[in-house]
Amino acid sequence: MTIYTVYWKENDEKQCETVYSLSEAKKIMKAHPGSTGDKTKVYSNGDWVPCGPITLKGSNKTFVANTKMTKSNY
Repeated sequence: MTIYTVYWKENDEKQCETVYSLSEAKKIMKAHPGSTGDKTKVYSNGDWVPCGPITLKGSNKTFVANTKMTKSNY
C-alpha cells in the first residue's frame, strides 16, 4: 500500500493530511498553493520505504535503492 502525505501552511500553522490515493493528494495540493507532498510505500509486515516527493506535473514513479526493483514504479 502506498500512502501520500501533503503538508501546507495555513494561518501560520503547519497542516498535514494523509490520504491513500494519488489523485486525492494532488487535489489537496492544488487547493493549497505552496504545499508539498511525500509518498511512502508500506508493506504488510509493517516495514515502510520513503518513495520521494509528489509532483503535480510529470511522472510520480521513483526507483527505490536497496530493493529488488528493476524499474521505477509506485
